[in-house]
Amino acid sequence: MSEEIDIEIVDDDESLCRALARLLRAAGYRNIHQSNSAEDFLLAAGRRNPSLLILDVRLPGMSGIDLLEHLRSTGSRIPVVLISSHDEELRRARDMHYDPVAFLSKPFEERDLLSVIHSINP
Repeated sequence: MSEEIDIEIVDDDESLCRALARLLRAAGYRNIHQSNSAEDFLLAAGRRNPSLLILDVRLPGMSGIDLLEHLRSTGSRIPVVLISSHDEELRRARDMHYDPVAFLSKPFEERDLLSVIHSINP
């Protein structure tokens, strides 16, 4: 069931984090967490153990791509949805083959994000 999945949003845009959290709660997801940097996510991830990561490519400090690379190097298979307002960064991320489940270019349609999440957790 959707409310049982733990979703972590990692984006330095706090207003976008809040908007995505509202969208996901309205869609029935209850366990939504937010981090404003990759480093904050790593500090909290052990306590939260998310089932899905919505990850901005461009973050201050450690980038979203660096975080994804780190997760994969430690054996994590957490599904990742990469988001970015910079299409070139999404293209580079695709070329790196770190197996995110989706790439969404900002601004994206709410239904596109919900469709991706539903495909991961039917």
